[in-house]
Amino acid sequence: MILISCLLLFVTALTLIVLRVLQPTARYTWLVAASGGILSLLSVFLWLTQMPFEFVLPAWQPASLFATPILFRADEISWPFSISIAALTLATVLTAAARPVFVNDFAWMGALALGGVGILAVTADNPLTLLLVWAFLDLTELLTQLRSVDGKANNEKVVISFSTRAFGLALLLWANIVSAGEGSTVNFQSMSASSGLFLVAAAGLRLGVFPLHLPYSSESALRRGFGTSLRLISAASSMVVLAHIPVGSLNSIVTPFLITLALIASLYGGWMWLRAPDELNGRPYWIISLVSLSMVSALSGNPTGVIAWGCALILVGGALFLTSVQMTWLNRVMLISVWSLSTLPFSLTASAWLGGLGIFIPFVIAAQALTIAGFIRHVVRPPERELLDSQPGWARAVYPAGIFLLIIIQVTLGLIGWNGALQIGAWLQALIASILTFGLVWATPRFRILNPIRAHWITSTASRLNGIYQGFWTLYRVLARISQAIIVTLEGEGGIMWTLLFLALFVSILTQGSP
Repeated sequence: MILISCLLLFVTALTLIVLRVLQPTARYTWLVAASGGILSLLSVFLWLTQMPFEFVLPAWQPASLFATPILFRADEISWPFSISIAALTLATVLTAAARPVFVNDFAWMGALALGGVGILAVTADNPLTLLLVWAFLDLTELLTQLRSVDGKANNEKVVISFSTRAFGLALLLWANIVSAGEGSTVNFQSMSASSGLFLVAAAGLRLGVFPLHLPYSSESALRRGFGTSLRLISAASSMVVLAHIPVGSLNSIVTPFLITLALIASLYGGWMWLRAPDELNGRPYWIISLVSLSMVSALSGNPTGVIAWGCALILVGGALFLTSVQMTWLNRVMLISVWSLSTLPFSLTASAWLGGLGIFIPFVIAAQALTIAGFIRHVVRPPERELLDSQPGWARAVYPAGIFLLIIIQVTLGLIGWNGALQIGAWLQALIASILTFGLVWATPRFRILNPIRAHWITSTASRLNGIYQGFWTLYRVLARISQAIIVTLEGEGGIMWTLLFLALFVSILTQGSP
């Protein structure tokens, strides 16, 4: 059934390519894309009738090198992520009906294919399988970002971001090696405790939490639609690792330090998200904030909380970022997502704080309140975008259906399908966070520091964080120039003379040291 859900998206994308070549003027391509998304979403719902189940590909040869096959598993961890990704993919296609440039088959193809890869990523049941999917997503993002940004400096940022993700791949591979070296069966259910912190480090590095950095270029031209799908699905594919961390690995003395770093990242991301001039400029901070809260849940021994924040990242963020046309009544309906973020009983995130947080509870409440207050601010801001009145009647009906779909899935996940459904949770902590949220919402229009007027501040503020990393990058380039100068010198016409000189100097030093 995993293969069926993914193939429905892949085959639909392939069909769009064929139609683009054979019938470039066909007017039913959007209907084909929407139909594939609907069928895939329904097929993921059917997983509930047979979970848990696995999908295993034939083992690679030689068996001595590849002891574990490519393995996918549908269970109470992967299903909520999968249904969220399928819903986001369909919502991306539905909301495209109201975009200024509606006929964009390539964007629909990309969103559908990306949805299929995302489902494969969150159902991957061992590090080798996830490593292959991560590599595909990273290469896709690298090529997409390089085509969407301008200038040498921005291209350099994209390459640096890709390099950090590649290092995350190396850490995931090392966790696999450590677990296999201790004789554990290499799947996420039986990995050794000593590999847990490597999994945390791999996910944290890819998500921008360890160390704190923005994993995406803010100057990218990727905006709504495919850009939203790419960024949210890419983040979710890394967050799923946190739900598989062995419990025994959290007893390390490093764990409180990692929780502290994650809280710093969540507070920073929530503050920047609250003060962002608009939701698209603040999207990297939304991701940082949610994945940091997910990291705190994982490190406090609550894998269910990881799933809750991951689904909230996709569904709540997707509903906001896909809103390209202003509709007052729809904005009010989107406030239902505030309940999904509140961790109140029976909400999507009700199970988020069931772990042992201890002295970190006040900081967790503050980070959560900043994130929710920022979401409310972006939803209820004054209308600045075009109305839907100029669109045809079917578009006026289809566009809000895409946003409605994500909201309905949020409510549904709070009630059925996984361990986090129908949870009371830490209701007192959720109530305090809700009160603080409404306090921030009240204070936002009354205090200038919470209510930026211009958008230029976000670049200068973000540059303070990037200044440290830019300093290291400058030092690296200086050392690279010195190394290149030495290489050119030794490879030139005087290279032999320099070599003889260094050899003579080396021999004289050894001679002086001998008795």
